[in-house]
Amino acid sequence: MRDFLSRWFPVILWCLAIYMFSESSWFTGANTAHVLQMILSYLPFGGGDEEGPSFLNFLIRKAAHLTEFGILAALVWRALLPKRFAYAGAWLFATAYAATDEWHQSFEPGRTATPKDVAIDSCGALIALLIVFVCRHWLRTKHRAVKRGV
Repeated sequence: MRDFLSRWFPVILWCLAIYMFSESSWFTGANTAHVLQMILSYLPFGGGDEEGPSFLNFLIRKAAHLTEFGILAALVWRALLPKRFAYAGAWLFATAYAATDEWHQSFEPGRTATPKDVAIDSCGALIALLIVFVCRHWLRTKHRAVKRGV
């Protein structure tokens, strides 16, 4: 039971964090744009036209989607180890949770739910799992070389 909790408790906590981000009005597009505009106004190159900050807001918000679901996929992958389907299971879990997160957002004032965000979340999960795969492969290869004395 302790092993189960040590593997799945971080997943549960991260899912709750994602849920809270979706529920909070602090993370609507309008609010993040406002905060970004305030930050940019203090910088020497900030302010100016509205197109730059709105595009930057878009990039930051989509990078957040990639990151939060990439972290979720990595946590689920870790929880599923050493199962053979850990990579596929982690990607499916993260993608399914992304879909339910968007559905949840559809009921929140000021939030929008789009299939594009589910696709971005799914890509974030895939990218994170590819990074995990490459790092593990590199570490195994390096470890084998050290064992052989190369």
